[in-house]
Amino acid sequence: MSEQEFVAKLLKNVEKIPQHASVLALRSYSPTELEERGKRFLSMIAEMHIPSTGHADWVIQKDRTLIRLPHQSRVVIQHASGAMEFVSGLGPMEALYPGMEKKELLTKQMIGIADRLKIKQWVEKDETLKFERLWQIKAGAADRLGKVATPVLCRSVGAFRHFIGDMPVWGTASVAIKLAGGGLLDSLQVQMRETTGQVVDKPATLPAELAARNIYKQLCGLMGTADTILEKNVTVQWMHFGYFCFGKRKMQKVLAPVYTAAVEIKDVQWPQAYLFVTPATEKSYLPLERVGEEVAQMQERKKVP
Repeated sequence: MSEQEFVAKLLKNVEKIPQHASVLALRSYSPTELEERGKRFLSMIAEMHIPSTGHADWVIQKDRTLIRLPHQSRVVIQHASGAMEFVSGLGPMEALYPGMEKKELLTKQMIGIADRLKIKQWVEKDETLKFERLWQIKAGAADRLGKVATPVLCRSVGAFRHFIGDMPVWGTASVAIKLAGGGLLDSLQVQMRETTGQVVDKPATLPAELAARNIYKQLCGLMGTADTILEKNVTVQWMHFGYFCFGKRKMQKVLAPVYTAAVEIKDVQWPQAYLFVTPATEKSYLPLERVGEEVAQMQERKKVP
């Protein structure tokens, strides 16, 4: 696969790019605000979780707040991002679905649970939260003679994406809901960065082709002198424009426009998938790691006697 072919495949599904895009300031939380955020989250899950959330043990740690609830359930609040996660304490094989369900029915149930949880209360004016994808977690087994047992449906997981205006916020799912059989809430994650409403800058956006070429260079640098050959093993999955949200444990000051791309390397022994992020503006507002350059430098140093 030549650079031109790689770039063409990345550009295949890129939507229309605006000429300018806003850089938005993000909110940081004081200890008091984190506590209020946690109480609000607890009241939200109380609709779905049978054990009382009134008897909560709050443990404030260096980088997170742990809220212990009855029956081994808990809530974790990340101080760096304000991300929140509820875990019910159910065992992996507890509260199974009675049988396999159609994906359409599971999706309808997931959207209904999301409405019941009122997850849209976490988005601000001119922001939306859209259902994106559904996963099914199944389990199966076979005995020594190779007789396969009927698989069971353990959990369904729904992912929702945060949009600011028309621009999606890429990264981890903005909201992830995991359901057990009977519509029981097994876990809930809310990882949406809250904006302050302040527009830091509104720069011109770079052409998607330039971003695709930057991603190609990063991939080549990442592979270095390895035996993996681009022509045979690389699959381009997609490239999108939008904002990007770092992981829940990382501080982030702004949302800035970027291009993100997913690329898979189908190596026989070590198949790998990569997510590349490159600025969509001439100035980089985020501390993005240049993965390919780092790997190439490391490999170059190894050659020095």
